[in-house]
Amino acid sequence: MSLRLKFNLVLASVLLVAAASAGLYVHRFLQETAIEEVQHNSQIMMHAALAIRDYTTELVKPHLDVTLNEKFLPQTVPAYAATETLRRLQTRFPGYEYKEAVLNPTNPNDRANEWEERVIKDFREGRADPRKEVTGEVGEGMHRALYVARPITIKQPQCMACHSTPQVAPATMLKVYGDKNGFGWNMNETVGIQVVQVPMYFPLEKALQTFYTVMAALLGSFVLLFVALNLSLSSLVIEPMARLNRKLEDLATKDFLTDLVNRRRFFERLEAEMAETRINKSSLSVVMFDIDFFKRINDTYGHDSGDIVLKSTALRVRELLRSSDCAARFGGEEFIILLKETPEGAAMAMAEAVRARIATVPFDAVGHVSASFGVATWNHVEDAHALIKRADTALYVAKSSGRNCVVQAQEAV
Repeated sequence: MSLRLKFNLVLASVLLVAAASAGLYVHRFLQETAIEEVQHNSQIMMHAALAIRDYTTELVKPHLDVTLNEKFLPQTVPAYAATETLRRLQTRFPGYEYKEAVLNPTNPNDRANEWEERVIKDFREGRADPRKEVTGEVGEGMHRALYVARPITIKQPQCMACHSTPQVAPATMLKVYGDKNGFGWNMNETVGIQVVQVPMYFPLEKALQTFYTVMAALLGSFVLLFVALNLSLSSLVIEPMARLNRKLEDLATKDFLTDLVNRRRFFERLEAEMAETRINKSSLSVVMFDIDFFKRINDTYGHDSGDIVLKSTALRVRELLRSSDCAARFGGEEFIILLKETPEGAAMAMAEAVRARIATVPFDAVGHVSASFGVATWNHVEDAHALIKRADTALYVAKSSGRNCVVQAQEAV
């Protein structure tokens, strides 16, 4: 597994965990903020209703009670005033509702529905604390709403004037609502609830859209960070390490003077090519040569000139080889060439071309130089050492035959 892959796996894991953690926190925070907003709006609605009730009780009702014997005005009833005033709010803000839900109301519009009855019974039967508000949710989807409920408990004796029995109720009220409903109430009895409903869908939907926007920005930032760190990793770590590895690879596998592969690397390559050649049933040859009278060159012209001859020889060899071939400095002034998919005749021709290139073009500082060659073609039986041994034996024969020539291994037996 490469360093880049390991780094990216770790980085991606860290960023995914960070994104997931941030997502959970942001989603929770936005949801809680939206709920707090809904609760705040519900409190505004509830206190607006209470303010209307107080205003009606203190400033409106006293002035209109004198007309009660002549005409009953529902507007003088605090509950009616609060309900009707806030009902007008719904035209501008749909879903914001206020109701004084009662089990046995005088006004049929105030009759409690099924879930409102459950809340009233919770107050009446002690499952809910009458000193505190009760909150909950009703509806689904776009109709999902938060409700806040307060108990309506008979505390004022004047309430009994209208709600004890039809006999004591104002005749003008009976004329409007009849004598069937809204009676039989008792002091300290919880008869209903003041309930506010505030829509939850839009604040929660807004929170969700904000969450998507924040996460998109966060993920975009993480992508940019991922790219930036990868670019930094490439320029600061991977590329320098790759250059260092290539340099170390060259030091381990190449001859520092001629830039040809060294003896160890040549054996690795030869064994690999022999395995492939065996499978493909093709041919493979080895050419081994060394510079004639190289010691004399060093002694006469110096080792620097000898090095120039070795480097120039390597360059001339590379110019003649195919990309599939491999040349190596085998040791001292000795070189070896691997010719892939090359039978005996082609191998002898290549060796002759190299010999001619070395012998016919003079070298700087030393003039003309020659080399002796041994050529061996693999018989698909011997190992790499045996093949090289046959080429080396042929090289020895070439030197014994006057040098500056090419000898085929079979002729050297």
